[in-house]
Amino acid sequence: YNCLNEMKRLLFLLLASFTLPNAVNANEKVLSEMSDIETNKILLGQVLSVCYAVDRNHITMKQKIDMLGFALNLHERAHGNKQTIEEDMMNSIGKVLDIFPDCFPEVKKTK
Repeated sequence: YNCLNEMKRLLFLLLASFTLPNAVNANEKVLSEMSDIETNKILLGQVLSVCYAVDRNHITMKQKIDMLGFALNLHERAHGNKQTIEEDMMNSIGKVLDIFPDCFPEVKKTK
């Protein structure tokens, strides 16, 4: 059981090492050329991934917070329409709550 968890952790770190450098070194010009629809889809995917990892106990609460902070920061930098950014973030989080209702216990979803 410990070996399987360690293997999952190493696989997760390996996957992160492939994607993280590209995101961290993302050129501002590339980010500004992304549409709001693209940035919203990226945020949705990142938040879904984080909540999946939380649901499966693959990451700690600190890692969840770090990863969500990174996703929200990237979304804010890439999002072109600053007037709708908060609404777009909340829409993405709402979609994730439909699938993982316990991912954000601090957020209450209203129907």
